[in-house]
Amino acid sequence: MSWLGLTHKGTEVLYSDEWNRVVDGLDILYNYLGSTVKVSDLPKLPSDVAPDQDNARELGKETRAWKDVYAYYGYFKVGAYVGDKPVLKDGDPVITKKFIDEAYLQIQNIYSYVLDTNKALRDEPISLDTWELIVGTSPIPLSSTSQLIRRLHIKVPSDSPYLIYVGNSSKQEFILEPKDILDLEVRDPSKVYVKSLGNVKIFIVVEK
Repeated sequence: MSWLGLTHKGTEVLYSDEWNRVVDGLDILYNYLGSTVKVSDLPKLPSDVAPDQDNARELGKETRAWKDVYAYYGYFKVGAYVGDKPVLKDGDPVITKKFIDEAYLQIQNIYSYVLDTNKALRDEPISLDTWELIVGTSPIPLSSTSQLIRRLHIKVPSDSPYLIYVGNSSKQEFILEPKDILDLEVRDPSKVYVKSLGNVKIFIVVEK
């Protein structure tokens, strides 16, 4: 028996209601075939394609993927992956997080190399120069001439009866006590001024 209630006939009489159901079945079949997608239509679909449910169907499988996909635009509501790496999109073009991580690591390595190089240059002076300086109550520069250096050191003798004040030409407020040693990364010792409450001998070492 068919789904319309028709049974196979032998030599029995075909009644009008049975024939009408045959006609209805043919109409239903025609409409069904006309509204479904045929395999021959798949190479060129004449309409939009959408799943019957949202976020429920898949296009391809993990082990049976499409070889190439061509499109003008792609919109992803949650995320996209290239290989096993998530894709980040900030304007144009699209770049992967793996590329960002590798680029960041390379930048960090370059930055560390520059820091190490600068430190090596600072820690290995080409030459040293030393002198003594008598400091009084009036501010005076550590050097009477301008010169390019890497670093300077000021040492106050342990038997100094006075404190030493260090700063620039207009203000000297950093205090050095007897036995103190001050290391300064400056480029010109003539820009560093010192004074005291009485005459004191100090020692200066500069790295060039």
